[in-house]
Amino acid sequence: MKPKALLLAPAVLAAAIVLAACGGGGSSSGGSSTAATGNGPNATAFPEIEDWPVFGRDRDNTRFATQDEINTDNVDELGEAWSTGLGPDQYLMESFPLVIGENVYVTTSTDEVMQINGKTGHINWTYTPEVDFSQSTGVGGYGITVNRGVAAEDGKLFVLTFDNKLQAISQKTGERLWSSQVEDPATGAYESMAPTAYDGKVYVGVSGSEDGVRGKISAYDAKSGKELWTFYTVPKEGTGWVPKGGGGGTIYMPPTVDPKTNTVYVGTGNPAPVLVGAKRPGKNLYTDSILALDANTGKLKWYHQEEAHDLWDYDAESPVVLFDVEINGEKKRGLAEAGKNGLLFLLDAETGEDLFPPVGFVKRDHKPPTNKPTLECPGAVGGSQYSPLAYSPETQAVYVSGIELCMYLRVTYENHNGEKQFAGDRVVPKDTEKTGTFTAVGVNTGKVLWKHDMPTPMDGGATASAGGLVFTGDQQGILYAFDAADGDDLWQANLKLAFGTAPVIYSIDGTQYVLATVGGAALTASEELGEIGARVVAFKLGGKKLPEGPELKG
Repeated sequence: MKPKALLLAPAVLAAAIVLAACGGGGSSSGGSSTAATGNGPNATAFPEIEDWPVFGRDRDNTRFATQDEINTDNVDELGEAWSTGLGPDQYLMESFPLVIGENVYVTTSTDEVMQINGKTGHINWTYTPEVDFSQSTGVGGYGITVNRGVAAEDGKLFVLTFDNKLQAISQKTGERLWSSQVEDPATGAYESMAPTAYDGKVYVGVSGSEDGVRGKISAYDAKSGKELWTFYTVPKEGTGWVPKGGGGGTIYMPPTVDPKTNTVYVGTGNPAPVLVGAKRPGKNLYTDSILALDANTGKLKWYHQEEAHDLWDYDAESPVVLFDVEINGEKKRGLAEAGKNGLLFLLDAETGEDLFPPVGFVKRDHKPPTNKPTLECPGAVGGSQYSPLAYSPETQAVYVSGIELCMYLRVTYENHNGEKQFAGDRVVPKDTEKTGTFTAVGVNTGKVLWKHDMPTPMDGGATASAGGLVFTGDQQGILYAFDAADGDDLWQANLKLAFGTAPVIYSIDGTQYVLATVGGAALTASEELGEIGARVVAFKLGGKKLPEGPELKG
């Protein structure tokens, strides 16, 4: 039942462990205790946070939990503590929860916000905003909607609705406090991302590159909802490189804020028209790029474009991860982002320059599409989509969720009001096997440490812990716990609903929980990849045993 791991480096790294910054800002109820890991003189102590107070648990967005009650020695004792359904109308789940105190905060695909007791699974309250879902075709044109979570600060929760409203609600009661319009839905823009809250500001973007929406990131006052600044990622329609009807550079995942340098980091989407570049000459800045902006003013500090003049829909979609690293004796502030082009980028966070050459984690074989079907690898939904990386300071590695899915791309021409315009087809080859990869890459070497070929696309992301573990889920509903150092498959549980998110880890009254939201992702919402529904499931040591997954190939 174990996927085959390809070991390409020593299992345990002997280099000094660099601590990840935990909880800079935000609201955490954790104390000043520490969690010790390892044995002997090189054992490392991490400042323990009991909660999961921000999207990536800490301000570096590492998704690294400092608890080690659940570890490589006892993870096989992990079982279900409780399971809560989110209602009959939910068929998709891409919500990344927050945990503050004893409460879990999760959103639904229809923009509801729920407060759930983290010990029992009881739903304390539900906030249901009024949302107009008719203004756009949905995520990536799939005709469906998702919501990827909330942000929290100073007793407030911040949520984005599909029709482009940023709303603040009471963390305690769910009462709405204010609402601001981020963008006009008539533009084709929609919201699917979780916002980011830090130091009295809420940072949000807009989605919809495929429909020619003009990308932007804005900061709003957390007390009033007033817009403070906006940075547009591409020129206005009909100016610069952007043709009439064009645009792009939109944002799908929460920005990462570094309090140390007062910098906002964010990835941007593809240019439009998507598959043809004849009417959009040049590099098409700042699409498919990582941007570093001043958190107070929105002024651009630097950019790194991952795919110039993109013809394949290769967004820089997944959220940015920060880390401290020592390379050849020099300490650096590093940054990682995994692109839809199938490359992991490791950059200097201060300059945007490459620390190492980009690292491939799926098959790559692509050429400019033409009016005849051209097989492109990865396809327009391949590589790594919105899937968050995890980073472990114990292994000094990032963990990448990959989608092995090639597609036929074809340029087509349509006439609108007598004018020839470009369009395109994206078709998954008939009988193509939908698979994935899960890869560990050392941030101090730029080398693959280990890699698994997975039986389904890996779309939810990863979570690491001080117990030496890394968790991830697949489209069959299998939750995996791998040894973070060598990739050994230590534990599985079949939740029967596909993963579109990564787990979170928290502790209440000294008991550590691993919590997963399951119900599928927009990419693979199809009948062969799991049942329909949406649930929140928590695990703890000694909980109810669930069956493992089916026999894996390879």
